[in-house]
Amino acid sequence: MAQSNLKSAEILLRNGEIEKAKKIFLQYDDSPKSIEYLGDIASFEKDWDEAIDYYEDLIEIDPNKAMYNFKLGGAMGMKAYYGSKFQAALMLGDIKEYLRKAAELDPNHIEARRALVELYMQIPSVIGGSKTIAESYASDLDRLNEVDALMADAYIYKIQEYKDLAKNKYNEALRLAQKKPELITRNYLKYELGEAAAIYGIQLGAGKNLLEEYIAYYGYKDIKTPAWAYLRLAQIERIQKNQKAALGHIEKSLEIDPNFDKALIEKQKIQRL
Repeated sequence: MAQSNLKSAEILLRNGEIEKAKKIFLQYDDSPKSIEYLGDIASFEKDWDEAIDYYEDLIEIDPNKAMYNFKLGGAMGMKAYYGSKFQAALMLGDIKEYLRKAAELDPNHIEARRALVELYMQIPSVIGGSKTIAESYASDLDRLNEVDALMADAYIYKIQEYKDLAKNKYNEALRLAQKKPELITRNYLKYELGEAAAIYGIQLGAGKNLLEEYIAYYGYKDIKTPAWAYLRLAQIERIQKNQKAALGHIEKSLEIDPNFDKALIEKQKIQRL
């Protein structure tokens, strides 16, 4: 009965019926699978403290499972990102520990390595940031996924403010993603590629297709809401001087989040076309 109910909850979750799924998972909160899904739902809802509590429970059950370490490190990283600088500094050691352990436990864990590249590039060197370490994790990705490797390289250049080098790497990633779509192994990567297309004005047709697919398959594992994807679609249409289409997308973004400041600014730009 428990297995059947958990399977039903998984189907509900995949179909976007999150609250219904959550009620079932809460009935089996002694099951590692339920605990993990409850952590994922809390992450989706941006309740980082609750997500951290669930993932810490999983680490107690199995401290050597790469995905548990990745999810705990990721939730801590997001809490630090949205919290105060003081709070972020206090959490930095734990974030590094769990993400590094995930990468060590699973030599093929792509997302842990992408997260570590971003972490080591974002934090100042005086508190443990390192371009060299970031580059080492980026080089690991060369053997795992060429698109992710290019995205990691582009991010390193972006943080260093080497705009042209970043643009070239993002352009390569978009070209390769079109040539080898099987390398797009998770939905969020479609958003990242579409975002790069919008920001750098490259591969605009491919960017639109990827963002539309991201919206169509948006689910509880994805980080950015569809409001962000519609914003990027609007930016692409603005670049292409398609005012009507751009306004349509930005209105959809604002329907989802009426107070989305970036969308409000973009709307003004579109109206000036």
